[in-house]
Amino acid sequence: MRVNELALSQAVLPSLAKAGIHETEQLSEHRTGELLRRPDFSSGVELYELICELHRHDLTPFSGHGGHLQTERELEIFRLRAVEGLTFTEIGERVGLHRTRVDQLLRLHFRLDEVPPAAKRRRRARNA
Repeated sequence: MRVNELALSQAVLPSLAKAGIHETEQLSEHRTGELLRRPDFSSGVELYELICELHRHDLTPFSGHGGHLQTERELEIFRLRAVEGLTFTEIGERVGLHRTRVDQLLRLHFRLDEVPPAAKRRRRARNA
């Protein structure tokens, strides 16, 4: 499926084009953290919108293990980490999981294995 066939905002489509992503299948070639490092995706909002739209179409290109469709709770875990910048412990408290399980879910279902920019900004603000 072409990404321009998805119901994405004008904030997301140009970002995908800059990354050279025109087909949803191309997303499987990228790690989520790699995209979050790009300035166009660093807020996490654009990537979260993309993941939610893919979820709506039953597509799971970021999943590292056979395309398991994310649950609503897993989507919320991603949003809390990539957009809000919460720690694994803070996320776990909100969704009723241990911090290690939060980390596992982010790695397994979103291939997110590094600290997203939102979490780095939140940590700097907390330490300032």
